[in-house]
Amino acid sequence: MSGSGERGQRMSGDGAQNPDDPAAPRQPAGQVNQEFLEMLCAMGIDQALATQALQVTGNTSAEIAAAWIFENPSGGQGPQQEQQWLGTTDMTSPVKMVFVVNAELKMGVGKTAAQVAHACLGLYRQLLQNQMSYGEKLLQWENGETKIVLGGLNTDHLTELRGKATSAGLPNYMVQDAGRTQIPAGSVTVLSIFGSVPDVDLVTGELQLL
Repeated sequence: MSGSGERGQRMSGDGAQNPDDPAAPRQPAGQVNQEFLEMLCAMGIDQALATQALQVTGNTSAEIAAAWIFENPSGGQGPQQEQQWLGTTDMTSPVKMVFVVNAELKMGVGKTAAQVAHACLGLYRQLLQNQMSYGEKLLQWENGETKIVLGGLNTDHLTELRGKATSAGLPNYMVQDAGRTQIPAGSVTVLSIFGSVPDVDLVTGELQLL
């Protein structure tokens, strides 16, 4: 049920997050991931600029920090730029739509497929209605239409992810079932999120493929 391009397994065998994973929790403010810093410096990037880039991008990964440096070769104004930068990835970045399925509901295969379809159509219509904001990225997405299906823990988890997506400026759509089959009416079944791959991965990068 998944498209191409999603990252592999995000968790270690005991369920703990891999500290080398780009989706791992960010370092405390003012600190940087030393491994990422060394990787950037090995590319010939000035240490001060590499440090700033990691702070601005939240210690997400060396690749994303390098992308920020490419866009800001002379540096910027510091960590306060982070939130503005998250949703403004260059148009050359690949675009995808992800679907986070509420695993707690234990829906059957057919039910899950129907709910993912609802999430896709709902978000697609939302994007069509906001052509001024999303038209270019929508056209970019339609050239391949990358779609990824992921597993979410429960309703609270999907709600939390939706809040992160909204804060990052990523369009999203939450499906609540009508309750005609299998599950109670009003159940949150699927969350869909759209955007450039690096931006979406900041929200859903730690999740497993369904």
